[in-house]
Amino acid sequence: MKYFCKSDERKGTCYYEFQKGGFNEKFWLEDSLLIHDDVWYDSGLEDFFFAEVEELEAYGTTEINRSMWENILKRADDYDEITREAIGELSEWVEENFKENEVFTILGL
Repeated sequence: MKYFCKSDERKGTCYYEFQKGGFNEKFWLEDSLLIHDDVWYDSGLEDFFFAEVEELEAYGTTEINRSMWENILKRADDYDEITREAIGELSEWVEENFKENEVFTILGL
C-alpha cells in the first residue's frame, strides 16, 4: 500500500487509525488501516476529510456510515489524483468493513 499500512508496519504512534465497526476502546487493531500523520497531511487527505466530513475529530473518534462513505467517494472525484488514489486504496477495506458493520471509525491522533 502506498498511503495506508497495517498496525504491524507502523513506526511510532503519529497515525490516524481506521477501525472496522465502532470504537471498542482498543487501538492498533490487526484489521485496522493506519495512515501516518505526515502522509495524511502531505497527500491532501487531511484537507479532503476535514472538508467532506464536518464531524471529523482530529483528536477523537468519528464514525462513518455507508451514506457518508458514498458522499466521500463522490466528492473524491472533485479532488486531485493523489486524493482519488488514496481513497481508492481505502475503498476495498471500507467495502469489506460494510459487509459486517454499519460504520467504520476514524481515530484521530
